[in-house]
Amino acid sequence: MRRPLSLLTLALFACDPATDDVAEAPEEANVEAPALAEAPAPPPAEAPHKPQTEAMPDAEQAFAKARQLIAEHYVDATIDAGALYTGAVEGMLARLGPPTPHPINELLTPRQLAELLHGTGGTIVGVGVMIEQIAGVLVIRDVVPGGPAATAGLQRGDRILEIDGAAIKGKPMVEIVDQIRGPAGTGIDLFVQRDTEEWHEKLVRQTVAIPNVESKLLGDKVGYLRLRGFAETTPAEFDAGVEALQTQGAEALVLDLRACPGGLLAAAIAVTGSLLRDGQAIVTTTMRGEPAKAAAAQGDGRWKDLPLAALIGPETASGAEILADALAAHKRATLIGAPTFGKGTVESIHELGNGWAIKLSAGRFVGAGGEPLPGRGVKPHLPVPVAAEAQPDPLEAVPSEADAALAVARTWLEDQVK
Repeated sequence: MRRPLSLLTLALFACDPATDDVAEAPEEANVEAPALAEAPAPPPAEAPHKPQTEAMPDAEQAFAKARQLIAEHYVDATIDAGALYTGAVEGMLARLGPPTPHPINELLTPRQLAELLHGTGGTIVGVGVMIEQIAGVLVIRDVVPGGPAATAGLQRGDRILEIDGAAIKGKPMVEIVDQIRGPAGTGIDLFVQRDTEEWHEKLVRQTVAIPNVESKLLGDKVGYLRLRGFAETTPAEFDAGVEALQTQGAEALVLDLRACPGGLLAAAIAVTGSLLRDGQAIVTTTMRGEPAKAAAAQGDGRWKDLPLAALIGPETASGAEILADALAAHKRATLIGAPTFGKGTVESIHELGNGWAIKLSAGRFVGAGGEPLPGRGVKPHLPVPVAAEAQPDPLEAVPSEADAALAVARTWLEDQVK
């Protein structure tokens, strides 16, 4: 399935910085290493190593011993101790909870931390393109109005073949994004292809506002609105998007949460509240060592009476699951599609004192219906299997019937507003 790169990471809020000390290795009696000739032959090739499933006794002391032995006996005497500590932190974070397709507890470099905080504020530093890979080729999925790429005339569908003279076909998306982003004011050279034309486009990176809401009128009375994530600007963008659709004649709304990974908790609560009535429960957050905090709609929501269908799927996570769960619990919308991701945790960011930081699960969500969200996810009222083939973009000029879930939602709403 083609999946556009999500420009908003799953971050919710920042907490007070925290630091950790690493135990020093104790002194050890000198043990002579065995001669090379005495070393056993390497075993036959086996399956990839799997992490140990049991915890070592006296683990803290054993860790310090392992660090000392590596420093004294590993074949490469120039090994970077900092890289070992970095790997150790990553290993600790990987042990927190079961593996997930998208890391929840992770180590952040200074650059990743800055981008994360920029993203939750509704901005990033880059050239203003949304990109995806198709058969290993980097394609511009959309351009941000007013950004460097849009000003230069780059368009949806343009292919980026090289960045600063280096070919990028087949490179991991994370590396490509890292190359495109960078400090504001720095230059970047993109080698671009459009149909049979190729050229170099020199751009200057700048702070770009991320559009988290996109909308389009489907037919005469049904509006379509896609939520990409929850940033500080999302509630205002959501209101503006619904307003624009109503101005065009929309009397009902398809809310697409299928590519929404979450974002700021406060923004998710604000958007959810705009669709509910005063006092209706939204979510309860349970944090370690703190009393549970319940959030509910404050006053009647502006869009409380708007006929609504919500599209959900495996990429619907965190804040988007809170929204979908509340809509279902209060019988406010019909959910259409496939079960959601089942993340249901709130993350906190702790700086390490050296510019780096760790992102940790710090709390769990209990949905409006009273059931915990982690691992459960939200189930649709009308299941529509996720097709293996590439899905069309509902914002492009294609018949909505080509998107099975969207077609069901549109038909259901058209029956409501006849």
